[in-house]
Amino acid sequence: MTKTDFVRLQILDCLEQILYKNQNLEDVFERTFHSLDTRDKAFARMLIATCLKRLGQIDDVLNRFLQKPIPFKARRILGILRMGIAQILFMDIPAHAAVSTCVDLAKTTDGGGYAKLVNAVLRNTLKNPPKHVPVQSNIPTWIYEKLEKQYGKETAEKIACSFLEEPAVDIVVKENPKLWAEKLNAQIISGHCLRLPKGCFIPSLAGFDEGAWWVQDYGAYLATEVLDNIAGLSVADFCAAPGGKTASLIVRGGIVDAFDISANRMNRLKENLSRLHLTAQTLVKNANDIEGENKYDIILLDAPCSATGTLRRHPDVLLHRKPTDIIQLVKAQENLLSAAYRLVKRGGKVVYCTCSLLKEEGEEQIEKVKDMFRIIPLTTPTDYATDYGFLRPMPFHNCDGFFIALLEKK
Repeated sequence: MTKTDFVRLQILDCLEQILYKNQNLEDVFERTFHSLDTRDKAFARMLIATCLKRLGQIDDVLNRFLQKPIPFKARRILGILRMGIAQILFMDIPAHAAVSTCVDLAKTTDGGGYAKLVNAVLRNTLKNPPKHVPVQSNIPTWIYEKLEKQYGKETAEKIACSFLEEPAVDIVVKENPKLWAEKLNAQIISGHCLRLPKGCFIPSLAGFDEGAWWVQDYGAYLATEVLDNIAGLSVADFCAAPGGKTASLIVRGGIVDAFDISANRMNRLKENLSRLHLTAQTLVKNANDIEGENKYDIILLDAPCSATGTLRRHPDVLLHRKPTDIIQLVKAQENLLSAAYRLVKRGGKVVYCTCSLLKEEGEEQIEKVKDMFRIIPLTTPTDYATDYGFLRPMPFHNCDGFFIALLEKK
């Protein structure tokens, strides 16, 4: 087996674990490809991401050329076909190479009985490429219908298109953003948030080992920027891992207690804070179980959510979501907002945010707590400000989709 065949076989294995075993993309990728060189790892990442982001379109194309569905017991053949379509239609890969490598893989799968079918389908795709395959087919119907109902057809289509884009890599520097922008050839987006040039290898960049900055999407960065001066104030960061917002709160002078329900995620937060030479009290605890009341000046609640705003980075998220998940997440958010109300001081501030595009995890949650909190209107950045005083950065703004509300305890 050639190196090329081996890499594609690993990609096929990775896709199967994600699609059929509900495994997380990041975890599977790290386990499978940690030993690959940078070039092969980048190719594997791109092909997997393309297959997942465009899964609906790919399957639409396959349905046009397959006379009958591939049986489940031959699902590896379906995976090979998906890889082939992804390379032929959506990647800058020589068509003959895509076809030949997929046919070679098929010859070593299920006794090679599907090799001719794979060859025929991929060559038909080359000869008769579809003129238009709707991008909304990449999003589960029940989610897309929600987006269309909540934002309108035009915005829903923009969201679907934006999910296909390659996300930028943003970082937050502890100090001297202008200096670091020059050092890293980066663009200052706002405040201490910079956007790196494409193709950077993060661990090799100046300032990484020294802990001068951390990676954080601009949409997430805004969640702490809505707060005024917090120096010397007591701050609780609920659901804190992996720690980007925790770091922002510490750098801005807050005295931070960081909570997370997962010990593994909290270990990751501790590692990140250690690299950044920052200190917070860390507690593996559900925020609902924190004792006492009126304890904190500020609470940051980045609530568990559907993560529908992060599909550019995490294209596997919606593949594992079910309608019942949203019901459970909404209830968890309600409970955490109640805990925040109990634990924040009178007149204290709560930032409620989610990386969800669904209004039941954002605007509708705030509507439920208007008797407990006063909404402090957010007006900047103006591109993201809504008529109701919230921030709604969207994926088509070239950042993660977020909902951010600033509340004051009555």
